[in-house]
Amino acid sequence: MKNLILKDLVNNSSSVEEGIVLFNKLKKAYLDKTIVLLEVDSNLSLSSSFLNASVGAFLDDYGLENFKLTVKFKGSKTQFHKISRYIESYKELYLV
Repeated sequence: MKNLILKDLVNNSSSVEEGIVLFNKLKKAYLDKTIVLLEVDSNLSLSSSFLNASVGAFLDDYGLENFKLTVKFKGSKTQFHKISRYIESYKELYLV
């Protein structure tokens, strides 16, 4: 398992460009068949643009099951709920 500390990967968590940085790390992990522990600091604000470009793009390309196999989460309950709600909304809209 490889640790990815979000605040060390991106300058902010509110832009598409920074979301692409995370997406590329998740994509590499998936292609290398590596599980990542994504650590999200409770102080980070996760914008929908950032989540669309990272988590949403991963779900588009590789699907929900591969996301669950590749990414584990460590962070505050609030951050966990934000990402969970995002994935649930995504599933409802795109039927992954």
